[in-house]
Amino acid sequence: VASLGLESNPLFPCAFSERHLLPAITGRISHEEWCDNVRFDLSKDYGRDVAEKLVKKWYSLESEIDYDFLTKIRSQLSCRQLVLVTNATSRLNDDLHSAGLGGEFDKVINSSEIGVAKPALSYFHIALKKLNVSKDDCVFIDDTPKNVEAARSLGIDSLLHSNTQETLQFIEEKCA
Repeated sequence: VASLGLESNPLFPCAFSERHLLPAITGRISHEEWCDNVRFDLSKDYGRDVAEKLVKKWYSLESEIDYDFLTKIRSQLSCRQLVLVTNATSRLNDDLHSAGLGGEFDKVINSSEIGVAKPALSYFHIALKKLNVSKDDCVFIDDTPKNVEAARSLGIDSLLHSNTQETLQFIEEKCA
């Protein structure tokens, strides 16, 4: 960021503003269109070259996956399903595949495919219907308080993830 003459990185406040993020995670625009819109807005304030470099760097960011944590979760579930319920863009399947997570989840509920994002209550209703389960037959773990509060308001056993030990203990207690 300093090499671009910027004191702070404007990319994430722009990209993750409701104006840009919501259309991407509800499937109204593709991941590529989201990036194009962010690039365009950044170019208005910082110039095309800076905007292009910021978005290019964003595209190249690699995620960190705690595979050990995932293995421990999977072992605690035994005969239960592990479902990824996420607010993601149209690029989710490609991202899961490149991270080596393509086959790790029994099912995936992606907000951009169902047209609504967490914490909307309709997201949870759609997810339960797609999974053909009742709220009593599942647990929900998320790192966003609003999402956990929404799930709890529907009577879904939920945990705000803060650390792996607590999450594993929650799963053990609920899925034993």
